[in-house]
Parts: sequence; structure tokens; C-alpha cells
Amino acid sequence: MANTSDPDHSSNIRLAESDSVAVDMCRCGTLQVHLGDLSLRLPPAMVANLMRTLSAALENRHRLLMQRAAPALSSGWSNGENQRGKA
Repeated sequence: MANTSDPDHSSNIRLAESDSVAVDMCRCGTLQVHLGDLSLRLPPAMVANLMRTLSAALENRHRLLMQRAAPALSSGWSNGENQRGKA
């Protein structure tokens, strides 16, 4: 719990926000990441590491979904049908 009598932790500056996420910066430099009802106080280096990890996870997710979809897409075209449909 933050010490409200300590001026370094009494007010935060909103750096960014979207519909479900907000990021504030404490005067001490710590970032507060708000995800709905969850708030995390993290040093900037850890937030940067989190961003890299989440980006890698999203890239891997996309790659896996594309691999799963590839057989379904190619199976419809392998029988010689016009890919645009009948004219």
C-alpha cells in the first residue's frame, strides 16, 4: 500500500490509457499498470520485458492460428475449384 504522506508516491501522471488499460507514472519513476480491477506497480525495465514477452506471445499465437487454418484453406483449392467462385 502506498504511503500517501510521502510526496514521491502521492500523485501519479497518466501516461496512456485505452478502454481497458491505463499506465501511470509515479514521481519515483515506477509505472502503475491498471488492467481493469488489477493494478501492478512495476519498474520500467520490467514493463519493457513484459511488452517484449506479450509481443512474442501474440506473434506465436498468430503463427499457430495461421498454421491451423492453412490446411483448411488449401483443402478447398486443391480440388481444382475456382478460388473466386463460379462465374
